[in-house]
Amino acid sequence: MQERPTIYVSAARRRSRTRRVLAVAGAAVALVAALGVAAAWTLRDGSAGVVAAPSSPSATVLPSPIVPEARLAALARVEVHWGETATFRYRLVAGRSGTPVTLVVTSAAGEQIKARRLTDAEAGRWVSAAVRLDLEPGRYMYTLRPGDGAAPEGADSRAASAELRVLAPLPPAFPGKKAVAAAAEWIAGRAGEVAFAVVDSNGRDAGGYREHELFQLASLSKAILLAASLRDDPTPGAAEEATLRAMITESDNGAAYTVFGRVGAKGMKAVAKAAGMADYEQGAGWVDTRASAADQARLFSRYESLVPAEARAFERDLLSGITPMQRWGIPAAAGPEGWRTFFKGGWLGMDNKLMVQAARLEKGKKSWALAVMSDENPTRSTGWDTQKGVAGLLLGQEPTPAYLAVVLE
Repeated sequence: MQERPTIYVSAARRRSRTRRVLAVAGAAVALVAALGVAAAWTLRDGSAGVVAAPSSPSATVLPSPIVPEARLAALARVEVHWGETATFRYRLVAGRSGTPVTLVVTSAAGEQIKARRLTDAEAGRWVSAAVRLDLEPGRYMYTLRPGDGAAPEGADSRAASAELRVLAPLPPAFPGKKAVAAAAEWIAGRAGEVAFAVVDSNGRDAGGYREHELFQLASLSKAILLAASLRDDPTPGAAEEATLRAMITESDNGAAYTVFGRVGAKGMKAVAKAAGMADYEQGAGWVDTRASAADQARLFSRYESLVPAEARAFERDLLSGITPMQRWGIPAAAGPEGWRTFFKGGWLGMDNKLMVQAARLEKGKKSWALAVMSDENPTRSTGWDTQKGVAGLLLGQEPTPAYLAVVLE
């Protein structure tokens, strides 16, 4: 066997070889680290980093994470009464969900007054944040900025601003919360299916009892027919005026069918939409249309704004001129207390098992609205008493047997 020749390597060559080995090992470590960074960006951002294909073993490009710039949609003007909570709504049109949002309020002169971190934004979804501002009445600007601290360079292009108005404080609402709570406790013990809803003197939904339960409207829907007819023709001729008067003041069904034939379900639904009746269900005709107490209180609260100005005197004359034999329930409670009642009622079945009523009540400069709904009443007087009892409690009267015994206004 031939022996291999002994190769002698100088110390300098050994050092050079060692440096090359270390360099290769270092490049391998760098490549592994680069791949780890790319994986980390994938986990954090939900989108992989970009790694360029190396052109040679030593040409490695580090990943460049794709992070879209956060940007908010245009904002709407916000109005809030002094002492109340303001609601700010915002939506990301670019950026990741979970982006922090900062509210900045400035004076008319541009001086920053307040800054507050809000709920994180969600991509493509509207988010609402309620904030108590404690600002004096006046006009301000508010800016919602992506981020949780001072505005970074270039942030103005990503922020959104709008006007903020702080209005004078509202007067005390009528009826008050205690009266509404007392009426809710009382009606809960009544026979049958019952509900009521209040829009207070400040125009706010003040609650009630089962206020979003649906009831058949029967003749209460004639108030919707009246609004639909006057929106279509605010100055009716003599014949049409007589038809509308019979439909409202006497609750004449034949007149209601005539009006429905003219305005149709389309006209009724247009009124419901304009009034903001969220629970409304249009029937095939006017009798079987269904709505909630909240819907009807809202309708009567906004009734004046639903009809053209030139028709309002006529509308008020009709809704306040219901025949005396139908002035039970709400007007029977409100009239003796000095309130003028603009209302309509509906009833169906033997002994009026269904009895529904809604009204707007006015005294001086104060106005509020109420709807009381009942079904499956064992007797006619049960429905009358439910309507008057709720109205009485809201007006500060106890529904004693003696009080309820006086049926008509």
